[in-house]
Amino acid sequence: MWALVPFAALAWCAGSLPWLVHGAGRAAPILLPLRAGMLTTLVLSAAVGGLLAGGLARLAAPGRRGAALLATGCGAATGIVVTLAQSVAASDAGTGFDADPRVLTGLAVLTAALGALAWGAGSLVVAGAAGSGVVLGLLAAVLPGWLSSLLPSSLYGPALGTALVWLQALVLGTALVVVGVRPAARLVLWPVVVLLAWLVGPALTAVSWLEPLLRPGTGLPRTLGDSLAGAWQVFGLAASPGARHWAPWVVAVVGAVFGAVLLDGRRRGGGAAQG
Repeated sequence: MWALVPFAALAWCAGSLPWLVHGAGRAAPILLPLRAGMLTTLVLSAAVGGLLAGGLARLAAPGRRGAALLATGCGAATGIVVTLAQSVAASDAGTGFDADPRVLTGLAVLTAALGALAWGAGSLVVAGAAGSGVVLGLLAAVLPGWLSSLLPSSLYGPALGTALVWLQALVLGTALVVVGVRPAARLVLWPVVVLLAWLVGPALTAVSWLEPLLRPGTGLPRTLGDSLAGAWQVFGLAASPGARHWAPWVVAVVGAVFGAVLLDGRRRGGGAAQG
């Protein structure tokens, strides 16, 4: 069971692949993008890494899920501490705005908090199919932004954006199928999963809007409160129903209804045949 510890630490590091592939070679090499101008990448790295680390608990036998949570928690904590320590130390050796102790402290605390929260969310897999569906729904929300930052810039364009939107719909539909329709109480989780997937995107949009304001010459820290208020307004606008195309979401939900009902029918039919 304790073999999950190093795998969870590696899963946390895997969240930073976009930065490690495209950005770690700049100036002083650091494992995490502790740069105010890379806030979106940092948030996505912490979210994906934490979800992956927590989700590893699903590999444990049902009777050992508690030990698996402890193992993945230790692994995620080790990964967070080691990568933050290296990144802060390397950033301290530099100069300028991003080397300011107040900036580094804020970004480090944000990373640790998001990583712990994402690990907790990923650990919902121990709750069975319902929890695994919620985790998949969260992955559907962060996957497009994470993949777009990982893929080469030469692929950027409308076609990639469309493909990522439909990939998100596919993962979201899969999440709903995993949650299932039986017992009927699981249907309560369907709108929860959809809502989580719907709101994470606008939150990332707000972070992207805030990112360029976190730089020298913008009056920080005096203007931080106004910037956060503006980011909240951006979140509200991005979360409004008219801010995105509905077709992928409708297709995801309708497809999940058919898929979940069909899968449930097959399971019941198989159970009746065995009886």
